[in-house]
Order: sequence, then C-alpha cells, then structure tokens
Amino acid sequence: MDRIRKLIEGRRIERNLDYKELSAALGKNHAYMQQFIKRGIPSELKDRDLRKLAELLDLEEELIGSSAPALPSVPAAGGLIDEIDVMAGLGGGGLSIIENTTENGITFHREAVRDTWRLPDWMLSRFNAQPQHIKALPSRGDSMLPTINDGDVVFVDTRHRVPSPPGIYCLADEFGGVVVKRLEVISRPHEDPILVRVSSDNTKHKDRELTLDEIQIIGMFVGRFTVN
Repeated sequence: MDRIRKLIEGRRIERNLDYKELSAALGKNHAYMQQFIKRGIPSELKDRDLRKLAELLDLEEELIGSSAPALPSVPAAGGLIDEIDVMAGLGGGGLSIIENTTENGITFHREAVRDTWRLPDWMLSRFNAQPQHIKALPSRGDSMLPTINDGDVVFVDTRHRVPSPPGIYCLADEFGGVVVKRLEVISRPHEDPILVRVSSDNTKHKDRELTLDEIQIIGMFVGRFTVN
C-alpha cells in the first residue's frame, strides 16, 4: 500500500469512519474509497477529491502540502451525525458503547448506527458542538408532548451527562432502549445521594424521583427534526 493510502486508512480507522461515509462525503458511490484503499482502484484520486479528503481527515499537510490552494469549507470528519437505532439495545443489555468521554461524548458501536445526518454549519454553531459530539435518536411515544412529538428525531449532545442545567435529556431505560425526559436535581447542595426528578411534558405521565446513580444519561437535548 502506498504512502497516501496508508495515511488515509490510518486516519479512517482512528476516527472510526467507514468507507461508505468517506465515499458519500466525496459525492461518490459507496464502494469508491474501499476500492481505492484495498486495491488502488482508481489508481489515483482526482486532485479535487484528494484535497477534499485531506480536509475531511485533517491531513492537508501530509497529503497536499501547505502551498495548495484552499478549498471551500466542507463538514469535518464527514460532518456526519450518527442516527442511533433505539431498538437495537432492547432486551440485549442496552446499546453497545465503544467510547465514553466528557471531551468527545459517546461513540456507539457501528451495529447501533442505522443512518447518518449532515447538518449545516450554522446549526452546529447554535448547538455549540462538532458532529462527533451529537447523536440523532428517533423519539417514540407521547410522554413529551407537546414539546416533542412521536416520531421526531431529537439531537443530543453526548458530552453532557449530568442534569445541570435542568432541562431535557436522553436516558437509557431499564429495558435497554432510550427515552427522552425532563430532569431536575431536587436534593439540596451536598446532599448524598443526589435526587433527580424525572418528568414528562405530557401530564398524563407521572413524575418519578430517582437518585443520580439510577439514571444513565446519554446526552442533553439540543434540537429536533419534525415531520408533520
């Protein structure tokens, strides 16, 4: 494998990207990057594709050098946001997580990712997040009506996994799936254990009071996509 392919493959693995994502980011068919990495077909990437790929993978210096003309801005690391299959963990011990840090958020196993979203830069700026921090999760049920409808796709920042400030968060439920609820700490400062009110916006659903240790927060709600 030549130097360019080694660099691209190393960064792809480091960032947990698959070949489909890279091909889609270049506007190519799903097998384009796999053919290039594995077999060198096409034998050379077109100059514009190489420069796009260099920006996507933060490899400008290594692949094209600092003197190359700048390309129009493209979304980082694919600019792709994973949509998580909320049914994938039901009855099987929950969704499989391969990384969980406060800096980068949660990375789920590829088997839990059913699709990807690409959001414009202005929207990510409003979220104050990078694509890798955000996960998209389909909402199910009526517990958060009228704020969130059944079937809405909610976007959550997985770096925020404590209920501060109070607000809407995505939680892992006791069956291995996920739910969206409103959380608020109700215990006094320095009390142990920390007590959290778990509530729904739909008044038909009763509030619960749980300790912080009994709650697994996936992320803080930052936005939604609604189909009417």
